[in-house]
Amino acid sequence: MQSARLKSLAGVTVVITRAKGDNKVLSERLRELGAVAIELPTIAIVPPENSVPVDESIRTLRKYDWLIFTSAHGVGFFSKRMAALGEPMGRLDQVKVAAIGPATAAALERLGRKPDYVPPEFLSERIATGLGQVGGKRILLPRADIASARLPELLRRKGAIVDEIVAYRTVMPDDLSNLLQLILQKHVDVITFTSPSTVQNLARAAGPNRLGLLLNGVKVACIGPVTAEAAKALGVHVDIVARNHTIEDLVEEIVSEIRDV
Repeated sequence: MQSARLKSLAGVTVVITRAKGDNKVLSERLRELGAVAIELPTIAIVPPENSVPVDESIRTLRKYDWLIFTSAHGVGFFSKRMAALGEPMGRLDQVKVAAIGPATAAALERLGRKPDYVPPEFLSERIATGLGQVGGKRILLPRADIASARLPELLRRKGAIVDEIVAYRTVMPDDLSNLLQLILQKHVDVITFTSPSTVQNLARAAGPNRLGLLLNGVKVACIGPVTAEAAKALGVHVDIVARNHTIEDLVEEIVSEIRDV
């Protein structure tokens, strides 16, 4: 960012709801701009209860035409199972690989595998159309246990044979309710949500139909339209939506909103 914006969030308190371990980049960026960043993880990322489907998909990777990763977590857990099975990362060259978003693409590149396709917009619709003709193609989709059914549905409508496997689970931290109360005792200016599950779990911790009321007076910032729709469905007013669905763009939109006040 330009130097003129260096402390453009001075004195602004921002709550970050990303999973523990995922919040570093966003926290550091906000603090660079002078914000007080408070980490309130509303989700925890854990391995699947049963790793057999993942292991089997790795052993039979050659039969697939496309392997689609929708998050860096999917890449991470999939590669960990490959390592546990003694499978070299070079096995990923046996299949075309697609990644939704720059963070997912970067996670793949750190493993030495550049994705064959990254959609210009980080939406299920874009990846489903961007793969071209997928009729009769076998597609492997390792992702979260609570992932939306939108992408596999779109691919199947185009004639693809899609195998969905749970590569990781998204769960609610045990102490979230207590942490929520502690946070709300402080003055909060902005709260960020980076996935539907981040806002859904906070709503569970807040209690039925209470989240919108609890966040009254707090600006709500969402990383993209899917997360924004999840928040609105829970009665939360959304003030900020990142147009490019990235952390950097989310920060830029927060700065623009605060500076315009």
